[in-house]
Amino acid sequence: MEIEKIKVSLKKEIAMKPGTQEATEYARIYNIEPQKEEEADADFRGRVSGVLRDRNLIIEAHEAFNNERFDQSDDVMTGIMGAMAQKLQNADYGSEGERQVDDDFAAGIVVQAPKKDASMALLSLMLFGDKR
Repeated sequence: MEIEKIKVSLKKEIAMKPGTQEATEYARIYNIEPQKEEEADADFRGRVSGVLRDRNLIIEAHEAFNNERFDQSDDVMTGIMGAMAQKLQNADYGSEGERQVDDDFAAGIVVQAPKKDASMALLSLMLFGDKR
């Protein structure tokens, strides 16, 4: 399924991004357990972003996940747009935590996709349903 391919691609890309500055900062601010010694950077960013997303701190969640500020990253903006699109469509896929951050990003890709692409139109229909 296309949405799963997008999520797998995102996971690989995020795992390659170095650093945890944003996640560390938000963990401190929002009293989230700091990074454990054996915890990989990508796992820590995912854990912190999941906690933040569950608290409806959408911007902070995507900044922690991508280790970049929203005004410095297209990926953060894509995730935020996806979260907004889901909210506007009253779409609830039952996801929580880091999985919801993934859903936000995937929805953001669909929202930004040119509408001429039939596969994206189909993916959009699957994600958001036909609200007519």
